[in-house]
Amino acid sequence: MATTSSIASLISGQVAGFDAQGAVDGLLGVRKFEISQLQKKQDTITARQDALLQINNAVSGLRSTAIGMADSTAFFGYTASLASSSSAVSASSLLDVSGTSGVSAGQHNIIVSQVAQAERISSSVAVKDSTGTAVASASTVMNLSGSFQLAGSTVTVSPSDSLNDIAANINQLNTGASATGVSASVMKVGTNDFRLILASDTTGATGFTLSGANLDAAGPLAALQLGATGQTNAYQSLQLAQDAQISIDGLSLTRSTNIITDALSGVTLSLKQADPAVTVSMNIGIDQQALRANVQSFVDAYNSLQTMISDQFKFDPKTNTSGLLSGDPLLTTIQSNLSNSLFKSVPGLASDRNSLVMIGVEPDMNGQLMINENRFGTFLANDPTAIRDVFVAQGSSTNNSLQFLTNGLTTPSGTYSVNVTQAASKAVLTGTTDLTPGLAANETVTITDTGTSRQAAINLTAGQTQSQIISALNAELSTDYTEQHQLSTALTAGGLPATGSTTLSALGLGVAAGDTISISGTRRSGVAVNSSFTVLNPATDTVSTLLTAIQSAFNQEVGATIDATGKVTLTDITTGDSQLSVALTANNQGGGTLAFGADTIVTNGRYALPEQAVASGNMISIESKSYGGGSGFSLSQSANGLGIANQTIAGTDVAGSINGLAATGSGQMLTGISGNVDGLSLLYTGTTTGAVGNLTVGIGIASALDGILNQYSNPVTGLIQNSMTQEQATFDSMTAKIDALTRQMEQQRVSLTNQFSSMQQAMASLQNSSSFLSQASGLASARAA
Repeated sequence: MATTSSIASLISGQVAGFDAQGAVDGLLGVRKFEISQLQKKQDTITARQDALLQINNAVSGLRSTAIGMADSTAFFGYTASLASSSSAVSASSLLDVSGTSGVSAGQHNIIVSQVAQAERISSSVAVKDSTGTAVASASTVMNLSGSFQLAGSTVTVSPSDSLNDIAANINQLNTGASATGVSASVMKVGTNDFRLILASDTTGATGFTLSGANLDAAGPLAALQLGATGQTNAYQSLQLAQDAQISIDGLSLTRSTNIITDALSGVTLSLKQADPAVTVSMNIGIDQQALRANVQSFVDAYNSLQTMISDQFKFDPKTNTSGLLSGDPLLTTIQSNLSNSLFKSVPGLASDRNSLVMIGVEPDMNGQLMINENRFGTFLANDPTAIRDVFVAQGSSTNNSLQFLTNGLTTPSGTYSVNVTQAASKAVLTGTTDLTPGLAANETVTITDTGTSRQAAINLTAGQTQSQIISALNAELSTDYTEQHQLSTALTAGGLPATGSTTLSALGLGVAAGDTISISGTRRSGVAVNSSFTVLNPATDTVSTLLTAIQSAFNQEVGATIDATGKVTLTDITTGDSQLSVALTANNQGGGTLAFGADTIVTNGRYALPEQAVASGNMISIESKSYGGGSGFSLSQSANGLGIANQTIAGTDVAGSINGLAATGSGQMLTGISGNVDGLSLLYTGTTTGAVGNLTVGIGIASALDGILNQYSNPVTGLIQNSMTQEQATFDSMTAKIDALTRQMEQQRVSLTNQFSSMQQAMASLQNSSSFLSQASGLASARAA
């Protein structure tokens, strides 16, 4: 029986002390270790990607700095100083000056003879109501009714309007795309003396127009005291509309504004006041401080990148490790290419100023850039163009017809042979008729530009001389037109043409409340217009109310008026090409007969045509102003008095190759499209073909770096991005492997757990059997006793 007892005790101990979960975890430890190692590798990849991203940002930063210094036209900043010829009048009291990168250094003498002014007018005396009593308040209802024209728009005055209401109505017209450009306000001059003030929003001699018989002394709005000149209630002029008048270096200029941007290239003159007796001397010079700062920014960006790369190769003896990217050949390639590019000589420059080192930007013993103050400062003070030439791309040719325009990203410095197989040409038609005796007969010449479809029709008369014909043709070709449409039916009231103040009931066409008028057409851009106007009360709704609705339907892109004959007229607010159209349809739900007629074009809107007429001996030539296959026109005539057959003609683009490599032409510009001339552009203004000359191109440091750094930092094709993409692919494959291992491990966990559970159940069964045997043994022992 002792043996049975010891077996039961052994089984009981095994069942009670067995750690199934620990056993499972122990058996799965190899899988966990494998997953852990993969995760550590992923951490390393993430760290490498972060390091690569920092390198890429540094490369991009250097490239951005280089691009900013590669444009020869924008390389310099400028400063301007002003000095007055009078000790009593300061230059700053007459004008201010500012500039852009397009300015050129130089000295100019300026005289401000007259500053531009905005027109301002007002009521001549106190405004009165309909009884002739001066209003006591700007909000007093004046019981006046009528309309007048202000800057091409109709201002309607209703009996319930006060001076404030009238000013508000005028200011409402000065909103949106068709704003009048005139603002209104009310001024209290004294007790019971309120006046309406009208002011142009812009300066210039053009001013604004104010008209309308209703304003004159005998009109229903005479009490506003804004009558025309010569009337007893004529408006008062507070400030005349006038242009600015200045002299620059002895040349007289007139401008409508006091902000003059188009007199001197890159210079903005802001006129403050006039004094014809004072000369302002303006001296424009290169901003040396800004130039030094730009070069220092370039040096700092380069040094920052080099430091970042060098840090990856540093060995830490404490940890026995280098940077995460220390074994990446991409970094050494970047360093090598940068060094080789930075310290090359730029072809075409004098030997004492043809590299960074020669202008005073030198490497120190650690490969970092530094500015040699003595050398750099000398060039900065005496010849800053030498600094510019080392950074920018430029080209030269012994053939004056060849001109360098731009370099491609991969264009190296060197000499490029240019072969032209076809010179660019304009579209030209030359007459064969000698016009010395004058034009033989009247005729109409119609010229249609091929590219824009703009058309000009010129009426020539018999006897016109060559110069007169040329003037007539060019006057029409160079004119911009504003689109204008008119509806064919004239509206009348009491036998007279309707005006803006005419009520709809006064038209005598049975207009009823609730009637609708459909407004449709197209805006200048071709966008469709579909709107509707509802008559609320024909006794108070006026033609002006409808005109305002039309303007709103067209998004304030037109001015809607009614002309002297009573026809509704729409005028585009913008000069030039337009797809404007309009249709007004009176639906006459109340049984009336209102109609507006068909849309007729009064003036076709267009910009000037890119063609011109020139003399050719005693004949006339009509030609496009630009070169290339994109320029061309058609000519048709009612009679051939010029000796030119009706036809369509186009110019030709330059064609050829650069250094034997393919190029494409656009006008006179020839651009390489393959190999290292891809993106290299030149201008060929000659007419001969064949080998027309060589172009020597010097790619400055900044221009060269643009292309070099682009191959590394380009966000799509850059080598750094490719490296990061490859790292990500490795990371993703590891993630997939970790996921697979995790699934396998969990499957094994379930399987092992089930196996151990079954084992424990079996052990428990044995334990029960052991207990039974022990009890049986005990009973047997008891009986024996």
